[in-house]
Amino acid sequence: MKTQIFLFAALLLVAGHSFAAEKERWYSDEQLLRGEQLFRQNCAACHGQNAEATPDWKKTDANGNYPPPPLNGTAHAWHHDMDLLRRTVREGGAKLGGQMPAFEGILGAEDIDSVIAFFQSKWPDDLYQRWSGRFEASDLPSLNDIVVAAKKPLTRLLRQRIGNVKIDDVQETSLENVWQVQIGNRYVYLLDDGNYAMMGDLINLETGRNLTEQSRRAGVVETISQFSDEDLVVFAAKGETRAILTVFTDTSCPYCQKLHSEVKQLQQAGITVRYLPYARGGAKGPGYQTLKSVWCAGDRNKAMTDAKNQRAEGLPPGDCAQSAMIDRGYRAGNQIGIRGTPALIKSNGEKIEGYVPYRELIPQLLRVAE
Repeated sequence: MKTQIFLFAALLLVAGHSFAAEKERWYSDEQLLRGEQLFRQNCAACHGQNAEATPDWKKTDANGNYPPPPLNGTAHAWHHDMDLLRRTVREGGAKLGGQMPAFEGILGAEDIDSVIAFFQSKWPDDLYQRWSGRFEASDLPSLNDIVVAAKKPLTRLLRQRIGNVKIDDVQETSLENVWQVQIGNRYVYLLDDGNYAMMGDLINLETGRNLTEQSRRAGVVETISQFSDEDLVVFAAKGETRAILTVFTDTSCPYCQKLHSEVKQLQQAGITVRYLPYARGGAKGPGYQTLKSVWCAGDRNKAMTDAKNQRAEGLPPGDCAQSAMIDRGYRAGNQIGIRGTPALIKSNGEKIEGYVPYRELIPQLLRVAE
């Protein structure tokens, strides 16, 4: 076992081992056979017998909802690391208004891995290699080791202190008897079977990796991955896509308008810009109704540009099914701790609060994509 040293506020801890990323396919033939059976019993009705989904999965239904996407590599499943894939199967998509049910209590940890093995087996080799090389190894254990917040004994004293505040997740770290607790977008660490709590970042001193920030970023990626491009306003890169930038935006925000005036430079650099709505002040905010109109427009890209250039008078009423995205975007932003706009999200989940000139932003985004 490889020894590592961790820093947590003023506390030094020694324990754990690293998890190396595998370039070859990680699953066995037995997992693949088991996964095929479980997938067809639990997943095929929505995602197709071979994870291919339905031909019109990019089109909304009468309620403005998108059908389940394919998992065979033709959609965005390969954009997610193993932990996020596991968490999605376990918890479903209902937290952000999605339709996918949770399979916790139906599929165990080994079953979930087998299901993932099955649909990943449909990925072409080059796509799988891109996926396996994209995500760094995690110093935190996989979701197999997650203990949900319903474990009352561990969180009993913490609950007494925080009252009715919701505990979102309890996860065992790679340190003996140290548990990470997520409360909203904050993290607390429980020690000594929940008798002590510490707030701060947990840092591996040997590697320099901030494990708490790693969890934050994973949570951000998980949150924004619930949205497909069809939910958003997307300004695609010109030519090859070299990086993706997700932006929480408000049409009434001056610095959002300034950033939007530089989107063409980002596109020319090979960067796709994906807009999520975040109406500052919620339903009472100055941009709320305009954002609804943008999402109801036949050409959302033009509508976004018009709105940010203060030409909103020609936009349609914001009373269509797609206007529900404005509230969904606001909830998602609050969930990951967005405090203002524009809020820029790199593909690795790192957040940048506020406007950054394109000459500074482009190299930052391309470094992440390398």
